Amino acid sequence: MAASSPENRRGRSALALLCFPAALLALGMAPAALGQQLEITLDAASSDFDRRNERLVFQEVRISQGEMSIAASEAETRDLDFSRGNWVFRGNVRIESEMGTIQADRATISFANHQLQSARAEGSPARFSRLMLEPERRLVTGNASRIDYDLARGELELSGQASLSDGLREVSGGRLLYLIREDRLLASADEQGTERVRIVITPPESPDGKELPDAEAQPGGEEPTP
Repeated sequence: MAASSPENRRGRSALALLCFPAALLALGMAPAALGQQLEITLDAASSDFDRRNERLVFQEVRISQGEMSIAASEAETRDLDFSRGNWVFRGNVRIESEMGTIQADRATISFANHQLQSARAEGSPARFSRLMLEPERRLVTGNASRIDYDLARGELELSGQASLSDGLREVSGGRLLYLIREDRLLASADEQGTERVRIVITPPESPDGKELPDAEAQPGGEEPTP
């Protein structure tokens, strides 16, 4: 696993790049699946339609389309048919899809042409999780003040006390950007330099319960080559 440090464009903090294994974060919600015009279902405890201000508010709402679902205590929008515009979800927000699960206090979801385009989740913190089954069963988890998912670009960004772990590796910093198509994770400090990049490797245990010495990370964030 190679690591390098590209030049930071703002010149304030070093940008560390860490390439995770391909199976670690297969986050992409397949564009082909989203391209299908699947039925969208909305279920809510109550609704309030303010025609004068073109404002719709739903309580205890759940929206689903195919493998994707969004649930929250409250949702607000100006576009009921999901053709354009944003939905704002508040309270116990939970977004589930093929990419995994995001839990947050608040989320803004952008739809276009009846498809989810992007999501911004905020919380104290907002949480991400995904269960990986190959090459071995492993839970990937992430935390940050804000989590942004851009479907078109194929990017997942965690910012503000961000951390991402697969049980063996944990990367933390002011900003973590995962480029799904390139299978690259870029980590950087915040603008003030207070949240520096930190990588922690937890060596696996041998069958007799002792740590395997060759599982330790070499300088620069690289794992040893067998």
